[in-house]
Amino acid sequence: MINGKNISLRGLELTDVQELMKHWNRKEVKQFLLTMSPHSKEEEVEWIKSTWERRKKGESYIFAIEHIGEQRYIGNIELNITDQISRRGEIGIVIFNSDFWSKGYGSEALKLLLDFGFKELNLNSIELQVFETNPRAIKCYSNVGFKEVGRRRKARFFEGKYIDLLLMDILRQEFLSSD
Repeated sequence: MINGKNISLRGLELTDVQELMKHWNRKEVKQFLLTMSPHSKEEEVEWIKSTWERRKKGESYIFAIEHIGEQRYIGNIELNITDQISRRGEIGIVIFNSDFWSKGYGSEALKLLLDFGFKELNLNSIELQVFETNPRAIKCYSNVGFKEVGRRRKARFFEGKYIDLLLMDILRQEFLSSD
């Protein structure tokens, strides 16, 4: 477990499926993710099991974000190792419980995972993708230290229009110098 002030990052458990399914298929959550299709409880059980295998192989580290005070599962955060030689990873995060939006929990989870990625896994850079229509996330990523490094133009069709996908990254030296 990785503990912060208000949240902790822990491995996903099959008992998390019930809380996940309360929120996961809501449009206001899915609109900012790379998948819009609804998922079944069985699919989420299999996904959780797959996270255990990917972690064992050192390919991906997917954690539940748990609010410490309420001992409540509120989201997921993931670090995929995309290039072992160049020591690069890609991060993704979702706070699926809207009761916990805009309260700093995403920023805290990102800092904890960046610390893990740079200090424990010895990564050199960590990147992410975010839709231009998600200003709350862009602000959060910028505040943590991510910088926009590119853009995939009209990369997603959503509600009748195409939107851009921003590419952002942070380097090890940038993150460590901000401590």
